[in-house]
Amino acid sequence: MSATKTSFRSLKATLIFPYVFLITLLTITIGLLSYWAGSNTVSRLSERLSLEMVERIGQAVDHHMYGSSAVLEAAFPVGLAASDDISTELDAMRTRFWTATTLHTDPNDYVYYGNIAGQSYGLKRLNNEEAEIRIKTDPMEPRRYLRLSSINGETTQVSTESGIFDPRTRPWFSSREKSTNRHIWTSVYVDFSTQDLVVTRARQVLSPEDSFTGVVATDVSLLKLNRFISDLEVSEHGLAFLVESNGDLLAASNVPNVQKTNDGQMTRMDVNDSGNAMIKSTYQVLIPEIAKKENRSSVGTLTFTDEFNEKINVAYKHITDNAGLDWIAVIAVPNSDILTGVTQQVYMVLILGTVAVVLAMLLGLMILMRFTRDITSMAHAVMERGEPELSSITLQRTDEIGVLARSLMEMRRDLLTDSLTNTANRAALELFVSKLLKPDDQCPAPSFALLFIDLDNFKQLNDKHGHDKGDEALIEVAQRFAMLMRPHDLLARIGGDEFVVVLTDNINLSSAEIIKDRFEASLTQPLNCLLPNNTLQLNASVGVAIYPEDGRNLKSLIKAADMQMYKAKSDR
Repeated sequence: MSATKTSFRSLKATLIFPYVFLITLLTITIGLLSYWAGSNTVSRLSERLSLEMVERIGQAVDHHMYGSSAVLEAAFPVGLAASDDISTELDAMRTRFWTATTLHTDPNDYVYYGNIAGQSYGLKRLNNEEAEIRIKTDPMEPRRYLRLSSINGETTQVSTESGIFDPRTRPWFSSREKSTNRHIWTSVYVDFSTQDLVVTRARQVLSPEDSFTGVVATDVSLLKLNRFISDLEVSEHGLAFLVESNGDLLAASNVPNVQKTNDGQMTRMDVNDSGNAMIKSTYQVLIPEIAKKENRSSVGTLTFTDEFNEKINVAYKHITDNAGLDWIAVIAVPNSDILTGVTQQVYMVLILGTVAVVLAMLLGLMILMRFTRDITSMAHAVMERGEPELSSITLQRTDEIGVLARSLMEMRRDLLTDSLTNTANRAALELFVSKLLKPDDQCPAPSFALLFIDLDNFKQLNDKHGHDKGDEALIEVAQRFAMLMRPHDLLARIGGDEFVVVLTDNINLSSAEIIKDRFEASLTQPLNCLLPNNTLQLNASVGVAIYPEDGRNLKSLIKAADMQMYKAKSDR
C-alpha cells in the first residue's frame, strides 16, 4: 500500500497542472454519474428484496396458522352433532381429539370443547405417546387432569384444579355469538404460563336438533412467528414487524411484543408503546394506504419521510383469511441503509481521482465497470420471473452488494422450493406454467401435459408410523419421481401428499399416458424407509390434463387432472 501511495505522489508531481485538473474533473463526473445510476438501481433492487422478504413473512404466517382449521375439523367435523351431556361421548371424543392433535402437533397440540351446560373436555399432547386430558362432566365440580398413555390406553388421574373452571365465561366460547358454524379467531392474548402471545381458533358445535350446544377450539402460540421475525436480517437500521390492523404488535425484529405493567402483569404492546419511532410512523402512514385497497389481501410498497427528515422505504403484506385474521407484515428500511455501499464506493473513486490523476481515473473506471456490471446483473436477475443467475464474482463480494446478491439467491430459492422434499413448490409451479402459457408474438404457446399425483394409503402410513416416517416416505417418493424427470420438465409438491408434474416439448396424450404409467410403477417396490416390517403399500393415483384441450390456465388444468386422478383412484 505504501509503495502504491508513493507512486501516486511521484506521478502527480510530474504531470502538468491542466491535465491534472481535466482528468480529475472527468473522474469526479464519472463518480457522480455512477452514484446516480447505482443509487437508482440499488433502490429498485432493495425494493424487490423487501417485497420478497415480506412475502416470506406471509408464507410463515400461513404455514403457522393453516393447520388449526384441520385440527378443529378432526376434533368435531362439520355436521357431527353433540349431545347435551359429554359423559356419553367420552370415548369417541378421546379418539377424535387424539387424532386432531396428531395432525399439527407444533403448534396445535391442544384442542378442547365446552358446552352450554358448563361441561368441558380437552386433550393436550405431551409427546407422541402421551397426552393429558382435562375433563369436567359436573359443571359444579373442578376439572380433573388425567394422564393418557395412548389413543386407547388407560387413564390415570394426576390432579384436580382448585378453582371451578367454567368454559361459558371464556372468550373462545363467547365467539359463538359472532357467527354460526364458521371458524373464528379470538383476540390475541398473553398466555399466563408461558408469557407468550396466543390466539385461539374456535367453531360452534350443534346438537342433533341443530341448535347451539358448545364450542370446539384450539390454541396457536405465536412464539415461533416472533422468533422468525426477530431473526430476519433486514439492514443495519431497518426492521421487520407483524402487527394487527388495530395497532397491537404481534412480533418485531428489535422490539418485544409484550410488556410488564406496574402491578407485575404481562400485557400486549401496541405501536405507540413500542418506543420505536420508525414502527410508529410506518404504521401511521400504512393504515390509510391499506384502507384504500379494494383487495384486502394486498401487497405493496410506499415511501415516506419521517419526523427526522429520513426517507423510509416500506414493503407490506396485508394478511387476511375467512376466519377473521387481519394482520399486516411490514419491512421498513431507511434510505441511507440502501445507499451506504454505493456512497462508500463513489467516495473511493473521488478521493483516488484527486490524488492519483491518471491511475486514479483508470482505477475509478475499473470500479465503475465492476460496480455497474454486478448491479446490472442483479437488476436483470430480479426482473426475471425464473431463477436468477448471478455471476460468481457478484456472489463472492463481501460488501452490501454481495450481501444483496446472496440474499436474493437464498430468498428466491426458499420461495420456490418445498423445504421437505427439495422439489419445486406451488409458487415455482405457477411461474413455470406461466412461461409455458405465454405466447410468442405470432404463434400460440406449444402444448404440454400436466400430471396430478395423489398418494394412496398415505394417511394410514402417517397414523401407523407417525409423521416423521411420513416425511421420510414423502422424501423417498420425491426422489423416485425425480429419477423419472426429463431435463425440461418440472416436479412440484403442492400439498401434503400431492405432486404435480409438467411435461413440456409439445407432448401429446398418448406420450403423457406412457409417462404416467412410469410414475405409477415407480411405487410398486416397497419404500426403503419402511423396510423390513412394511405392511402398507403406497400407490400413486395419477390424472392427466393436456394444454390447451383440457384447460388454458394452471387452475383449470389442475382441476381437469384432479378429476382424472379421482377417476383412476375409483377404478382401482
